[in-house]
Amino acid sequence: MKKIIMTVVVLSGVLFAQNAEELIDTNGCLACHAVASKKAAPAFAGIGKRNKRFEGSDAKATIMNAIKNGSKGKYPMFADSAMPAFKNLSQEDLSTLADYILAQSSKAKGRGMGQGMGMGRGMQ
Repeated sequence: MKKIIMTVVVLSGVLFAQNAEELIDTNGCLACHAVASKKAAPAFAGIGKRNKRFEGSDAKATIMNAIKNGSKGKYPMFADSAMPAFKNLSQEDLSTLADYILAQSSKAKGRGMGQGMGMGRGMQ
């Protein structure tokens, strides 16, 4: 029984990663973002780590909102970049992407982007 449960847990993790990666590919997220390094926009790892630190239990909802409605000025190092809105995504897709981004936080280097500079609250 334990073997079956472990197999289901492992397989669900693989399916989750594939689904998130498919959404990322389909929506062109990697044109601006990378998993663990900076591009034209913050890395998923940095986004996950920083939102966990500053938003706590609201981190997932904050990330989902930014994906759905877009944002600008949230990350000081990327103040001139704007995240477009992806209003076409379902709540399930937004949740999958936010979970994936939060799961990447362990890959973030250093203490996080712009530590001590705040999250740019009030800026969308």
